[in-house]
Amino acid sequence: MIVAVKRSFSSILSLILGFSGIGILLFAAPAQAVSKISIPALATCKSVEATNGCLFDGNIAPKTVTETESIYRQFASDNNIANPKITLNYLFKSDDGKADFPGALTGSSTSGSWSTPGYLVDFLAVKAADSFVLYKLASPVSSGLWSTIDIPNKGNLKDLSHLAFFGSADTTGASGAPEPASWAFMLIGIGFIGYNVRRRRRLEVVAA
Repeated sequence: MIVAVKRSFSSILSLILGFSGIGILLFAAPAQAVSKISIPALATCKSVEATNGCLFDGNIAPKTVTETESIYRQFASDNNIANPKITLNYLFKSDDGKADFPGALTGSSTSGSWSTPGYLVDFLAVKAADSFVLYKLASPVSSGLWSTIDIPNKGNLKDLSHLAFFGSADTTGASGAPEPASWAFMLIGIGFIGYNVRRRRRLEVVAA
């Protein structure tokens, strides 16, 4: 009888301990999430303002924008890089589809040009394979060039995955207006056409 009671007590105690263990597992603090964005080395990230931008490992997408800002801020502070705080106002990606990407890309799979009518871009990210390079543009613009040249690949260029654009809507309409240099070329072209028309008329009169 005593043996049976002891066994029953042991079974109950094991059951209680078992449920306690489950409770501990259920209410334990969740593990800290592992960062999906990183900067591999100072050699490949002098600054987002540098000509070759800043190389990141990971994917640039709407869900990783805040993390990208945080990782760069910490990296820049640790390495005494000027202007460590950046603000990325996400607009869209080039692979979002026609309905969600209002811009256009031209060129090959490794370089070309981009345009975003109606939007001014101040940061551009070029994504290829498992990395992306983030560039801060000298001033907000609605068009420019892109290349995967700053993503290391043993001397070979990697094919583009997508471009990510950051900035704001152009409320001034400036993005649709030609640059001053473009106006100059247009005026020169018009003047040249006018000159040729007048010259042709003179030649026709002399021939008559």
